[in-house]
Amino acid sequence: MNPRAFLPFLLVAGLAQPTAAQSTVRIGLSTEAVEWLVAMDGGGELVARSGRLVMKVRDGEKVRIWWDSRGEADSRDEYRIRVGGDMSAAAAAEVMKKLQGLGEQPEKIFVPDGASWKVLTGHFAKAEDTEEILQKLGGSGFSELWVSSEHLPGKPRKGRALYAVTERYERRALPAEGVLFRSKNGSVQLFGKGRYRGTVEFFPNGDGRLTVVNQVALEDYVRGVVPREMGANEYPNVEALKAQAVAARTYVVANRGKRKNAGFDLLDTPVDQVYGGKDGEQPLADRAVLETTGLIATYNGAPIQALFTADSGGATVDNSYVFGGPQPYLKGVSNYPDKPMSIPFKGAVDPGGDQSWLNLELLRLSAFGIILPDILTSEKMEQPLRIGDLAGPMARLAERLGLPAPERSLAKDLQLYLWMARTLGFDRVVDGMERTQDADYFVGAVISKPADRPLAAFLARRGIVTTAMWNGQPTLRDGLSALSRMWQELESPELVEGTILRDGTVRRKVIGAVPESLPLASFLFLAEESVGGQLRLVSEARIQVGDRVKWMPREGGSRLLIRRLDPDGAAWDRYNPTAHWKVELKDSELLARVKSRVGASGIRALELEHNEHGRVLKLTVRGANGVGHEFTGMRIRALLGLKDNVFRYLTVGTGDKKRWIFYGRGWGHAVGMDQTGAYGMALEGYTFDQILKRYYRGVEITKAY
Repeated sequence: MNPRAFLPFLLVAGLAQPTAAQSTVRIGLSTEAVEWLVAMDGGGELVARSGRLVMKVRDGEKVRIWWDSRGEADSRDEYRIRVGGDMSAAAAAEVMKKLQGLGEQPEKIFVPDGASWKVLTGHFAKAEDTEEILQKLGGSGFSELWVSSEHLPGKPRKGRALYAVTERYERRALPAEGVLFRSKNGSVQLFGKGRYRGTVEFFPNGDGRLTVVNQVALEDYVRGVVPREMGANEYPNVEALKAQAVAARTYVVANRGKRKNAGFDLLDTPVDQVYGGKDGEQPLADRAVLETTGLIATYNGAPIQALFTADSGGATVDNSYVFGGPQPYLKGVSNYPDKPMSIPFKGAVDPGGDQSWLNLELLRLSAFGIILPDILTSEKMEQPLRIGDLAGPMARLAERLGLPAPERSLAKDLQLYLWMARTLGFDRVVDGMERTQDADYFVGAVISKPADRPLAAFLARRGIVTTAMWNGQPTLRDGLSALSRMWQELESPELVEGTILRDGTVRRKVIGAVPESLPLASFLFLAEESVGGQLRLVSEARIQVGDRVKWMPREGGSRLLIRRLDPDGAAWDRYNPTAHWKVELKDSELLARVKSRVGASGIRALELEHNEHGRVLKLTVRGANGVGHEFTGMRIRALLGLKDNVFRYLTVGTGDKKRWIFYGRGWGHAVGMDQTGAYGMALEGYTFDQILKRYYRGVEITKAY
């Protein structure tokens, strides 16, 4: 594959210093509106595309650009049949030859991202009009068919003119060729869209609307891409962001001119790369861009197609299975480290055995010494609640809160929940607040003494003592849990959450947080939290780098550390919320999806062919008549409405109550660099070039300018 064959403005890495034109890029921001409101920081100039000055614009002055188009063009949707998946030029020629033998007039179209070809045939006004050709092609041995749609611009209606409308409602005719805004301070604001460095250009398009283009320095473009593709808030690691910066820069260098027929190079959407302009920039991402200025990934001296994906579900896949291209650097790799990096921690208290009684309320009390370690046993927690067991914790909590010491004598005439609540002063806030009807509603007749019922209703309302807890014999666990919830009402010693880093420090779960040391290297209480939320105290644990931990800050250092077992396991790409997912479809919903693409009248079965990583490489939809309809690559998840192709399914119900339940992982096409995996690798100390060379096999990192 020779990228030069399809890159008309290609900058060949390492061969030449870029010219001024090569160091800028034109980004399509919109093609859909007929008017925009614009302002410029520091003021500037509105000039014709030819360079002639049209008008001066003051700092902050708003100018409305309006294309009086006499209505939009009569656009339409066209449906075509795609035959086969992405293929080589030779394979496409063979398919076209066979189609021509069947009387079709096929067309082959180059796919730059995959360096592959797709073959289309037919032009149809409605999707259902494809049915006859689908049946003919299916009967002629073509098993992989796909009805695709395309929006076609109609003949534009003759526009009256392009106008600028000032804040003083002065309307000024503009050159029909279009205009551009050039700010003194380098920032142009499009209201409803954002602020952009460089210039912003407006010109009419074939749909009878305005095309908006931001021409910006390449490095400033990358600054606006990195935070939107791999934000520092979600992935706060500079090496991961540097890998993304190089990938983003390489993509634009390799694809400049990709959309030149529309008047720009790339779109600002996921179709190319998400670009947020100046408003999308972030300090840590800016640092990543600055530290990699001019660096791109090359293979045999040419920029690569630096495809990347959000989350590959445990392993990336060869490009040949998705976009059909032969690029040797786009090969599948695992997202699992050979040996996960972990750090040992120790805990002094380990009750062992059954710990189903353990909860977060008890750990909070333990972390601040309100209850003592020797009480944390299954035997003691299951004992009936007694005043003697509560006296010590109540006294220590009252002292912490600056309240009078509890009077044990009051407990003789009250349920212990009420005694705890009165000791902490909650009885002072219920007079006139809690009505008899509320007490009847929450606690019924369990609390019979009228003076106690308002307080009982308050405790039930706040979820401190639930309705069920008033009945029967409470255990010590019940009482201490209620005490912890009362404490939370008066003071909030919240757990702090962060990520374990490879040097044993943690990064808190807040935007802009910097790594900090844990309060202690070993803890009195070391707990593990399972995926279902169950807690267990342990004497030691090896915590994998990247795991989430929680601790309770206190003077003198936290005595508690909770390790959260990650529900997405041990892979480097486990940090994405879509690392695992579930999708459910009714049989009628699935059939509607299939009928819109291949016209099947029913679904007998879905047949899946997986690779060793569980990725579906081919999906065969077996219709009610037994005919198989094949799908590969991106069309698999598009057909089923799934996030990725790593999935299995089960069915429940029959007839019109049948449901298809899909369990899967990953999000995206899974080719090239896994963005979440890059973050996971960076957490373990891999540098940006090591990350790039893992996901792009055999590449070099080259200084392009």
